[in-house]
Amino acid sequence: MTGLNANTSYVDAYYRGMHQGIRNCNFVINGMASVKAIPDNLKNRYIAEAKFLRGFFYFELVKNFGDDVINNDFKSTDATLFLPRSPKADIYKQIYKDFQDAAAVLPEKGQYGSSDIGRVTRGAALGFLAKAYLFNGDYTNAENTAAQIISSGKYSLESRYSRIFEPENVDGVESLFEVNYTNAVGFYNGPEPGDVTDAASVDGGWGWFGATSDLENAYVKEGDDVRRKATIIKAGEAVDNETPTRIYPKHLVGGKPGHTSWRYYRKFYIPLAKRVGPYGTYPFTDFKMRYAEILLIYAEAAAFNNKPTEALNSLNLVRRRAGIADKTGLSGDALKQAVWDERRLELAGEGTYRWDDIRRIKINGKALIASLMGPNGSFVKYNTTMNTDPVETAGHREALNKGYYFKEGVNELWPIPASAINANSSMVQNPGY
Repeated sequence: MTGLNANTSYVDAYYRGMHQGIRNCNFVINGMASVKAIPDNLKNRYIAEAKFLRGFFYFELVKNFGDDVINNDFKSTDATLFLPRSPKADIYKQIYKDFQDAAAVLPEKGQYGSSDIGRVTRGAALGFLAKAYLFNGDYTNAENTAAQIISSGKYSLESRYSRIFEPENVDGVESLFEVNYTNAVGFYNGPEPGDVTDAASVDGGWGWFGATSDLENAYVKEGDDVRRKATIIKAGEAVDNETPTRIYPKHLVGGKPGHTSWRYYRKFYIPLAKRVGPYGTYPFTDFKMRYAEILLIYAEAAAFNNKPTEALNSLNLVRRRAGIADKTGLSGDALKQAVWDERRLELAGEGTYRWDDIRRIKINGKALIASLMGPNGSFVKYNTTMNTDPVETAGHREALNKGYYFKEGVNELWPIPASAINANSSMVQNPGY
């Protein structure tokens, strides 16, 4: 985060990838009308799918870069190279419209044939619309849109939390939008960010993106053993929900732990008996949105709309599945905090949920990330003065004061890549980069 600059390669690749995705969607949306060989109803569905994906790409861009170029044309010369950045408010309007247009056309969950399972549905479009409203502070529309999904009866919580992440659980009752991988894809097209990169090298992985003792402590504080075990694997301990029982190996380099914390995400882990195919191509489901998040979107929006009863009812549906006590008697800021805490426990490690949340959540007008990071940040202080975990405190893989150099008003956003700045004279850089 604080080490990013305009020449950071993965920021450049991410930015290019999102805009290339938008350009591909524009090609479908603007070109489909001239296609004669496809029935109108199918053309309309393809356009709706492309609008959903375009809204998804714009949403990723606005979360990470703020103001950005809006380009909905497809021409031989990419207009993105010449257009100025549009205000964040205008990008959200585009996001809303794309998701609304998609929801008006797409089939409901359960209406696709078996060969089309995995295609985007009306519920997915409404789900991301609700999330976009929430992230942009439109709590009335966030509540109402999430309520549409809840009342539709098309979705429910899996009865067992760990069931969500089992490789064979494709398009389960809780899934609104997921990306499925099989052992038929090549290594770099497969679930590389999950079951390969997070795993220890002694288990065929690279050991990136590990869980922290701070996260584990949050589960312990809440008495949440169900989600803790289904989320975190600890080296030297039994892997949750694996038969036969497996003790996860300790990765040692020169007699020292070869990982930042010896904690790995169980959600990405593929049990040994289910590792079908060559390394890096195991079947895997990458969840982009599931029903538990819809319940928490509704709960958060209802809390902001001064509806504590409705918020608590939705919040506690998620908690009961985890086998922990209901929250009661909360309202105002305490209720909002309870929902935010629940999002952390329920969605830990899935995509960029936590990264998105700590940047968007504001407490007393201050982004949560500014309270966690920086010289006086609570997360920095935990790691430098309070943490007693023997692996993390060894500081052998990364600095103990990670996040110390966070700059409020700068590092909440990523820099616009230098390649985009250099190619577009109308483009201006984000502050501080």
